[in-house]
Amino acid sequence: MNHGMSVEIASRSVCDLFVSAKHYSRSPSIFWRGFALIEDCTVQGVCVFGQPSPALQQFAFRGRDFSFYELSRLVVQSKTKNAASFLVGNALRMLRPTPCAVVSFADSSMGHCGYVYQATNWFYTGATVSHDHLYLLDGKATHPMTLRDMGITDPMAWARANGIETIKPAPKHRYFYFCGNRRDKGHMLDCLAYPFFAYPKCPPSRYDDGDHLLVRSQPWLFEF
Repeated sequence: MNHGMSVEIASRSVCDLFVSAKHYSRSPSIFWRGFALIEDCTVQGVCVFGQPSPALQQFAFRGRDFSFYELSRLVVQSKTKNAASFLVGNALRMLRPTPCAVVSFADSSMGHCGYVYQATNWFYTGATVSHDHLYLLDGKATHPMTLRDMGITDPMAWARANGIETIKPAPKHRYFYFCGNRRDKGHMLDCLAYPFFAYPKCPPSRYDDGDHLLVRSQPWLFEF
């Protein structure tokens, strides 16, 4: 049962609002398409699809001739059972154009192992570390790509020169999903460069995402 929930295409503005206020990164990602979970006439969560890293675009598939996206941000504040999987499952069904492949990651440093992806039947391809170091800026672990966006072309040399502490990143669990008809899905599976593994298990966890965000469902939230 969906308990009166629905999923709508959402604008970048409402997605960025939720991600900035509620996601553990507090950082909006590259935006291609967003979807909002609506419950009791309020927005109760968002998921954002964007562009995968250049390395993934190059190496994840052999002879890719279909679109490829990343589900890069997922935020759900609803306490209704299965609200997150309801949002993700419906967003995947609403993605256009198809065929397309989608990748997403569950961050083990936050105690996540991807239960929402398991509940919506994604393929698990193992845990990965995409970079060697995180950089502690004002006590916050910062991705090297963030530093490059700040104009720091050699983060490791910059860290040594400025006495910036580095830490090893925790692995992230990598999942893939394929949108299209049966033939499309079979073709994308054949092109995937990674093997499949059994789903990982971990104790359920939920980080403190702050105060409840009250956003009424209004037409302007869904305009582009």
